[in-house]
Amino acid sequence: MSEKMTSNGLLYGLEMPSSYTSLEEASIKTLDMGLADHPKAKKMLQLLSSDEELNTLLNLANFIAVRKLGYNDHGPIHAKIVAANGITILKILLESGKMEMDSIKGLGMTEDDAHLIVLSGCLLHDIGNAVHRVEHETFSVMYGKSILDRLLPEIYPDLAQRTAVVEQVLHTIFAHDEGQNALTIEAAIVVIADGCDITKGRGRLSYDLGKHDIHSISALSIESVDIARGKEKLIEIHVKMSNSAGIYQLQETLGKKVAVSPLKDHVEIVAELVHPKSRQELQVFDRIVFSDGKYRNA
Repeated sequence: MSEKMTSNGLLYGLEMPSSYTSLEEASIKTLDMGLADHPKAKKMLQLLSSDEELNTLLNLANFIAVRKLGYNDHGPIHAKIVAANGITILKILLESGKMEMDSIKGLGMTEDDAHLIVLSGCLLHDIGNAVHRVEHETFSVMYGKSILDRLLPEIYPDLAQRTAVVEQVLHTIFAHDEGQNALTIEAAIVVIADGCDITKGRGRLSYDLGKHDIHSISALSIESVDIARGKEKLIEIHVKMSNSAGIYQLQETLGKKVAVSPLKDHVEIVAELVHPKSRQELQVFDRIVFSDGKYRNA
């Protein structure tokens, strides 16, 4: 290839916005802390982070998604942010004592295994975009299985155990878009973790490339997304937006993913308009909540 690819945000002469690379740095810290007590998942993070095939596929996924289609980031930074989101959601659910993981209650695995499954699904879910956006989840499963079969023997020498882990990861990958039903809690976590990466940094690149539509403009309106333990629901996703156009991201991306997830009854999205007085815009809401499949002013 004539143009150098790296995993640090540079892609075919395009540089990710600093606000987005800052999220990458925060995500790495979240993963390091979140996996500190889970040796198998921690080892998998090390293996995947240094894997040349995975890093190349993620950059090629961005070439197709960003350069050719004008979409938001689907590369290395997106993968890390989604992984951090996934581990954050997983920890909140486990610590609540009210939600069991399917890998644990159904297959007799451990919390360490559940962390590895969610982590791997998040990091591998979009690599199929390297081939095409259409049916990318199927291509992600194909590439993902190859990578998992190569790396996991170092962590799971037992074939039966390894096979079970591989198939659980592949399910999270295949079901990460709302077009496929997520059948496990681990897959539901990956779905929502993916939907939470909607901040303005992710949309900046496609906007700078000339895509000025509701997708890019609404993405530029999202200032931050925070995942926390909820008061009424197990999970609260707090979204801050600088422009009401950001509601499109909630309805078409995050909200849709939550609505079709097995976790839909346990997640609440709270969106807040920030700095409204600094914008020459008719303010239509201060705060809006998505809960139990409905939006309401709050």
